[in-house]
Amino acid sequence: MESIITIATVLTMYFNAANDVNSQYLYNSDLEDGVIHKIEVYEQKADGQMCAKMEYRYSYDKQGRLTAREVMRWDNTKHQWVNDFRHTYKYYKNGYNMETSKWDTTLNAYDVPAEVTLYREIAPSVTSVRTFRMNEAKNDMYLTNKMLCMEPLELISDRLMAIK
Repeated sequence: MESIITIATVLTMYFNAANDVNSQYLYNSDLEDGVIHKIEVYEQKADGQMCAKMEYRYSYDKQGRLTAREVMRWDNTKHQWVNDFRHTYKYYKNGYNMETSKWDTTLNAYDVPAEVTLYREIAPSVTSVRTFRMNEAKNDMYLTNKMLCMEPLELISDRLMAIK
């Protein structure tokens, strides 16, 4: 499956956001050997003041695939970054899962995933996407959304022609 999230994908997303001259947000990244480990996001206010907003922390496996994206928010009272939520990525032969876990301040740890999205290649250029959400009362997950994603027909036909 070609739709995995790699170091290059994260780098491209960063450069697209950072190069938007009309944005009210400014980005500061921790970039080492072409790998982004952290991005801090600041908001430029109308009066010129810059305020810290979000911080993203990225982890990768040995194959260069994204395994976790931690999202922190700025706490003006504590004057520090505090955990908000985390996306964890698990890869399989025909796709991957993205799990979303919220930070539990009482436990000082991430909760069990509140939402899981499964991306599965079901045919060449066709991916099934299903999202499940935690039902706290029943302690299980239920389906909230499902869809099929397909590449444009021109790309599919070009790829099929190249195989022949």
